[in-house]
Amino acid sequence: VSPRERRVAAVLAAAHFAALPVSRRARRVALYLEYASELGTRPLLDWLWTHGVETYVPRLRAGAMHFVRMLPGTPLRAGAFGIPEPSGRLVRGSLRRMDIILLPLTGFDARGHRLGTGGGYYDRALAAPRPARKPLLIGYAYALQQVQAVPVEAWDVRLDAVVTEQGVMQWPIG
Repeated sequence: VSPRERRVAAVLAAAHFAALPVSRRARRVALYLEYASELGTRPLLDWLWTHGVETYVPRLRAGAMHFVRMLPGTPLRAGAFGIPEPSGRLVRGSLRRMDIILLPLTGFDARGHRLGTGGGYYDRALAAPRPARKPLLIGYAYALQQVQAVPVEAWDVRLDAVVTEQGVMQWPIG
């Protein structure tokens, strides 16, 4: 995917996310800051800030992932694995208080299973049961990352939806 196609895909995916009724009601959203070839989240982050949504991004410490508040102008630094993360004071956000969590992925299938990068950080952070399907777990990826089937392990967390530059796929509980 060329740099220009990446920029266009990021804008289109943000527009698809913004069109979801649940995104317009969300008050707290956790999302990743893109790294390497991941679908860009900057247009989405700008939309969330414009609409007064509190945003939280991952920060790895001692092998665990925590979500910390990110505000416009928050300085970034290279964290674990070179992934951008906010520097400075941590203001942690409980994942259970989030309305939506956007997850990066390397692949997804038509049943809502995701293939991460292999670290298991999201699976561990989201291991507790989610009452009433909150927070919603939404994969954020390029449409070309959809595959026939993703291998599933007992600890893998299933997505409620995936947003791509081509649209949104949603799955019922079960």
